[in-house]
Amino acid sequence: MARAAIAALLCLLCAVCVVDRVEAAATLSQGESLTGNRVLVSANGEFQAGFFTPNGGDPGKVYFGVTYAKSTEVIMPWVGNRDAPVSAASAYSATVTGSGELQVMEGQRVVWRTGTDAPSPRDNHTLTIGDDGNLRVTGSDSADTDAVWESFDHPADTFMPGMRIALDQRNGAFNRTLFTSWRSAGDPAPGNFTLGLDPSAQLYIWQSQGGKNSTYWRSGQWAGNNFVGIPWRTLYIYGFKLTGDPRQSGGYMFYDFAPFNASLFRFVLQPNGTETCYMLLATGSWETVWSQPTNPCQEYNRCGANAQCTAGDDGQAVCSCLKGFDPKSEPEYSSGNWTRGCVRSTPLTCSERNTTATAAAAAGDDTFAELQGVKLPDFAVWGSTVGDATACRQACLANCSCGAYSYGTTSCLLWGQELVDIYHFPTGEGYSLYVKVPPSVLETSSDERGRWTTVIVVVVVVVVVVLAACGLLMWKCRRRIKEKFGIGGRKKPEVLLLRPVREGKQDFSGPKQAEQQEESDESKNCELPLFAFELLAAATDGFSDKNKLGEGGFGHVYKGRLPGGGEEIAVKRLSRTSGQGLEEFKNEVILIAKLQHRNLVRLLGCCIQGEEKILVYEYLPNKSLDAFLFDPARRGLLDWKTRFHIIEGIARGLLYLHRDSRLRVVHRDLKASNILLDDDMNPKISDFGMARIFGGDQNQVNTNRVVGTLGYMSPEYAMEGLFSVRSDVYSFGILILEIITGQKNSSFHHMEGSINIVGYVS
Repeated sequence: MARAAIAALLCLLCAVCVVDRVEAAATLSQGESLTGNRVLVSANGEFQAGFFTPNGGDPGKVYFGVTYAKSTEVIMPWVGNRDAPVSAASAYSATVTGSGELQVMEGQRVVWRTGTDAPSPRDNHTLTIGDDGNLRVTGSDSADTDAVWESFDHPADTFMPGMRIALDQRNGAFNRTLFTSWRSAGDPAPGNFTLGLDPSAQLYIWQSQGGKNSTYWRSGQWAGNNFVGIPWRTLYIYGFKLTGDPRQSGGYMFYDFAPFNASLFRFVLQPNGTETCYMLLATGSWETVWSQPTNPCQEYNRCGANAQCTAGDDGQAVCSCLKGFDPKSEPEYSSGNWTRGCVRSTPLTCSERNTTATAAAAAGDDTFAELQGVKLPDFAVWGSTVGDATACRQACLANCSCGAYSYGTTSCLLWGQELVDIYHFPTGEGYSLYVKVPPSVLETSSDERGRWTTVIVVVVVVVVVVLAACGLLMWKCRRRIKEKFGIGGRKKPEVLLLRPVREGKQDFSGPKQAEQQEESDESKNCELPLFAFELLAAATDGFSDKNKLGEGGFGHVYKGRLPGGGEEIAVKRLSRTSGQGLEEFKNEVILIAKLQHRNLVRLLGCCIQGEEKILVYEYLPNKSLDAFLFDPARRGLLDWKTRFHIIEGIARGLLYLHRDSRLRVVHRDLKASNILLDDDMNPKISDFGMARIFGGDQNQVNTNRVVGTLGYMSPEYAMEGLFSVRSDVYSFGILILEIITGQKNSSFHHMEGSINIVGYVS
């Protein structure tokens, strides 16, 4: 009994301590103290401010800062007393003074203070934490929204959505936002790496070591909607953008990031100099979604000037001089010391002229070697008066000091004679750089290419002859087999019957209602016509552009009519370069042929002939939903009754795919252009090329190939490749918002504060 009483007492004491520790408040008023047993909580419950020991830190040291309320670890994106921790055993507190200054005290001693960003004649200051995790000190005047001080203007190591990475050069000043790494994973004291914005609008990470500062990494130039050195599309999908123009000196510019939920993402400058983006999962743990640098080539100027760096299969750097350049020191380069870089093997023609006049005239003697798929070099100069790619090229030719150029969608970049920090992307991203070289360099390359071309042509001819001979033998063997066993002519040269595409071992239709059972029996016994290519070519007038209805998931769609006054059809001809292989084609044929429902498009047949893969659908005269929804002239035809009817029909089609079929089907590309409308405005779901079949016990699948349309993909699918019926439900939700508002999801991209239709309606 005594032991039980003691145990009960201990449990009670622990409960009291826990309750005492998590005592929460919305604000800290002037004169009040925030002690170890009290926290400030944001209105949305995502962030809290108070005294904490960070994950992996010394339990005896306590820091005042911000944490994520729903994280299972103590993650502190902002810390105040970074290099002045208080003892966990002492009496510590935070308070706001009459001047609006936030102070951290240990006993009666002030160990850290904020100062103030703006004069504050007001009194009764309060400290609050916003829904974005920003700590703000404000005065008593509710009409005055300016903060006396805020933590977003004084970051630690973490860039949070809502912050600005800014550079202010107005009125001769040079002030920029700097992020400084922690000393170690558990020690928030300032480390050796700093991240900030350069006047060229590039992000840099600088390293301080032994009293010397050096550049460790850079993002590359801002190309209007992305950094040339960061081809991570998700970063830009959720609104990472530049405000301001780097081509105008003495101005103010900044980057900000506005995802749909500010508490989900954080960008951390790690103690080792790596910039890493984390995403908060529903479990409360954090997942790494992006990081740079991840290989030695992404570190700054790894190979020296006039050289490019390529990451090998083992992740190590492989350096090579640009075309027309040789190592400055061949022995050092061969031994792996690439710091001295490369120099021109042959001087430029322009550089041999003595006067400006003759140099401009002789500049045409030089030419350019193209370098594709690279992170563009540092120290670019904006060609502000250049209008197009040809003018950009001429501007570099006419300038003897210009060593290379690159032209993007709207801008011309020029470089001097030293090209620094060139990284060759292994995956096809990046931009083209045109390096100025004397004509002799390309002539030598042409001779080498000529020799290789001769060798390649001979090899190709031999291979073609051998393959042709093998093909002829195979054709003769197949012909003899057909003659021997009586396999021969077609009774109808135009149409064949393909019994069934995949015999009914898999029953895709479903269960429980008589109407659905009838559809199921019909689909089991259906025979799918196999049309001849010549017949479909005749039906569409040779796939004429005047009969083109639009573009499907993998090719063009044409209107046609079967010969002899037959019915009208829609012919989807897959492009040979579309990327849809035989697997996706069979997928679409099987799904649409077997799944029979009034809100799914009806497949009349298909054609497989050589490289041609064609699907033949019923023709729906009202075309697709987007033709009505986003056309101001036709939008008025969609009254609220019709819109509700369309939403209900799409929902019925999805319900059939997700629940009323024995095996669940996930469409993965549900959008307005894939909803077709018949004469009575009944919606029919089309384009099943990307659909996937789920087993009866499957709820979620992971894929390495993320397909679909940006803006309609759910976040977990777009970022992690995880898809389920919830992915279609998310797309359906976007589609409902488009039907209600009559606006495209992408039409909100340039609106302040909203990046898509979800942000707009919320």
